[in-house]
Amino acid sequence: MADLYGVTATGTSVNVDANARKLLGDGAAGIGPYTSFGTPTLIALKIVSATINFTTSPNAANSNMSKAVTGLQSRAEVYYVGVPTASGANQFVALVHNEDANDGYGASSTFAGTSYENLEDAVRSALGTAEDDITITVVTLGGLTFA
Repeated sequence: MADLYGVTATGTSVNVDANARKLLGDGAAGIGPYTSFGTPTLIALKIVSATINFTTSPNAANSNMSKAVTGLQSRAEVYYVGVPTASGANQFVALVHNEDANDGYGASSTFAGTSYENLEDAVRSALGTAEDDITITVVTLGGLTFA
């Protein structure tokens, strides 16, 4: 494959694939998390329910897990959904497009990460639960498993 080059205003050649070769994305060297690799920036969200058990037949049609993911997809582009757990809290982790989650449509304001009330309402509505049953927060994924 040919190298891609651009030309600066002064006429010098610039290798335009330099950003594509960066491995560390947006995380600090050796620390992370890394979410920007020339693809959409992703954010990990933890979806918790006070009353709904997402582990009850999660792969069944129209299960609680299916409804929750459908609600989440109505407001954000979902790239990954983790296995639900019921230990301590009924919860699962999802990777979503950061811009969708924080553009005022998924979030309740235009400030990144201040609140995910709109996403919470979409999931709550899909499940048919009470107003404050669903809580969505940012979670940092680390190690070999996602918490």
